[in-house]
Amino acid sequence: MKTFKAGIVGAGIAGAHCAGTLAAAGWEVDVFDKARGAGGRMSTRRTEQGWATLGSPFISAKRDPFRSQLRDWVRQGWVAPVRGGVLHGRANLSWAQAQLQNHYRPTIEPSQLVRHVMGNARLHTGSRVTALRPRTIVLEDGRVLGDYDCVICSVPAPQAMSLLDALPLLRERLGEVRYRPVWSFLMRWEGGPAADVIRFDDSLLDLAVRQPSNGAGLWAVHSSHEFAETYLEACDMEASTRAASALMGLLGLPWPVEVEASHLWRHARPETTAEGFWVGDRENRVALIGDGIAGVGVERAWESGLRLAQAILQSKEELAL
Repeated sequence: MKTFKAGIVGAGIAGAHCAGTLAAAGWEVDVFDKARGAGGRMSTRRTEQGWATLGSPFISAKRDPFRSQLRDWVRQGWVAPVRGGVLHGRANLSWAQAQLQNHYRPTIEPSQLVRHVMGNARLHTGSRVTALRPRTIVLEDGRVLGDYDCVICSVPAPQAMSLLDALPLLRERLGEVRYRPVWSFLMRWEGGPAADVIRFDDSLLDLAVRQPSNGAGLWAVHSSHEFAETYLEACDMEASTRAASALMGLLGLPWPVEVEASHLWRHARPETTAEGFWVGDRENRVALIGDGIAGVGVERAWESGLRLAQAILQSKEELAL
């Protein structure tokens, strides 16, 4: 009996869940990612005191099947509901309380959640893909892996476009997808309002989320899209200095803010998508998944990977892309 093989580019939640679903059904699955580990925008930053994340601050679920997945993660002790409210406003105006409904935060490293849904698929880190061809993946080191029954791309649309010269049908579907960027920072400070989540009434900074596993006073601070677009080509130091200055004013802090890490997410939030949960080139056995196809959020990306895997497995031809 033939063993089917899939090659997946991108180890974010969409690619990982697609990989894990296929692997659980008996497929041999290789997942390639240029980073040092799985996670994508759910990746983890390790520090001397624990872990923190500059990526997606929350996980929310609007419907099944992702609600069921989150309930299972809660039972496992891997995520927990966000308790308490969100403080909204700024120091020189006023603060108001709002509630976060149906939002969860990881209690383990978010990258571990992604690795878990990948199941028995083989993860190849530090593996940069330079091109996709029919049933074929080309790596930067010169290897050409051409024996896949299906190739799946799960990276942001602008990155995917550069891989698809040999697949014009898929390039055309991604042509209208646009993203907006976000700068994210790990900052440490003393004082400020008593809260775990702060949403700013401001055009520069959007959100600050306390990092509970990393000692007192460490926060992930996420910029507005406008801030990130203004400082899109700035160095880390310039962006960090601007953001720290803005934060001190918004919180009314008397002491300087320490910036421990920063990251520019150039493709943080899709503004337009290709619509649907996946896009496929059936003749060439290549498909695209992820938030640039399915829409904003962990839930949509997770479901994008699931829907494609289900379509592959449920097809009478095994590979109905």
